[in-house]
Amino acid sequence: MRLFAKKVRVLIIGDDGPILGKLRGRVELFWPEDVPMKLRALFCGWADEAIDGIKDFRPDVLLLNHVFQRDQQTGVDVARWVDAHYRTPIRVAVHADCSEAELRPLYRDIECVEHFICGESVPEFIRACTQEKDR
Repeated sequence: MRLFAKKVRVLIIGDDGPILGKLRGRVELFWPEDVPMKLRALFCGWADEAIDGIKDFRPDVLLLNHVFQRDQQTGVDVARWVDAHYRTPIRVAVHADCSEAELRPLYRDIECVEHFICGESVPEFIRACTQEKDR
């Protein structure tokens, strides 16, 4: 047990309440007990809201939805903003209803996005974020 360890700030962004709740539950379930975490799930209908949420919460780990139902901008636009303006190293996973094969080409030029959560890949993403070499 580490006292006074910095909490990993995890932000989940989405525009669907039930999906936000499910992702939050999965992160809480699979997050290692020995890694302190502060978790926030944020409903965002627009990409600009997502960017504001990132600015305010300053996450170390971000689960970002790909499509915003009320906006023509997508997670690609938000991830480009992260690459251009977010100076702290950050782990980003994009979550969507479509397959990783469909998403990967859209994010190919974006540095911060290395993971895609399509289906049940939350545990793998959490392992990648919390391995000892990354802390």
